[in-house]
Amino acid sequence: MEKKSNPLKGDQLQLANRKCLLRLLSFLDRKLPESCAVHSLVNAAVSTENPAYRVYFRRQHVSTTSTSLEDEFSLVVAIGMERFINSRQETKNTWFLSAWTNEDDGMLADAYEAIDIIDWSLDIVVMHHKNHAPHPTISHFIASKQTMGHCYPCDQYVLSRENAVHLHIREIDGVYVKSLERCHAQTVYDYWPYRKGTTVENVAKEIEELPSAGVFLTDNDKLVSWMMSHPPNGMSRLHTLQEYRRRGYATLVTRFLSKRVAQCGFVPFVNVDRENVVSRTFFENMTFKLFRSVHVEVTEPSQIL
Repeated sequence: MEKKSNPLKGDQLQLANRKCLLRLLSFLDRKLPESCAVHSLVNAAVSTENPAYRVYFRRQHVSTTSTSLEDEFSLVVAIGMERFINSRQETKNTWFLSAWTNEDDGMLADAYEAIDIIDWSLDIVVMHHKNHAPHPTISHFIASKQTMGHCYPCDQYVLSRENAVHLHIREIDGVYVKSLERCHAQTVYDYWPYRKGTTVENVAKEIEELPSAGVFLTDNDKLVSWMMSHPPNGMSRLHTLQEYRRRGYATLVTRFLSKRVAQCGFVPFVNVDRENVVSRTFFENMTFKLFRSVHVEVTEPSQIL
């Protein structure tokens, strides 16, 4: 991360340095589970020190008579950056955005405008917001950038960190569960339906830096089921090879990752397509609680895809 906070254009929007990241993480801890998505990006920025993560904030105006010793913020925007290869074999950026604000979500458009490292005409931008549909001001902002926006309504399920750390990981004959390694990135990438916006190297980097889980055959160490952290989308990329389904492997890998995520200070949560009844039932059976409706807005400049 940057070594000092730099004022950006906009109403006192600033880029967080290392010291401020720790304060922001403490602040967002008090806003959980509402802040779980942006919290995951800030926690990743703190734990990995990867410059691909950047966090911007706006301080809350505090009364001069206030005696509170805690930091207060009115806006936090966290972003993560990955590379992708477009149809012209050019390397471009994918930006993942999530935010928390105590104001109307329409105020986020001004903050996004102030973050000038994003090239809306060339980059893919993936924004995570509450509710099943985007705020009208956000929709207008996207339209002003002359990009194509696609909205994916989801339901957000959350498991408390307290419950997650006490999960019992039961054994299943013939397999074992452990964290993924860099060598597994190609397999995860190959089965990821949204891989056009990332690369194998991006997947490998997340495996190295963030919690992950895989179920392996005891006989030959073959990876047959997996899940990994993908801020700000929470626990993601869950997949079990077709011939190994209905054996409890997805449950095993989800329980293991939930526990690892909580142990690392993240909140175990998933975003499930609201039409995906099977996945919703799966996580409900795993004692995840439906928390709120959210949506993922993806902007894709047509000229580069």
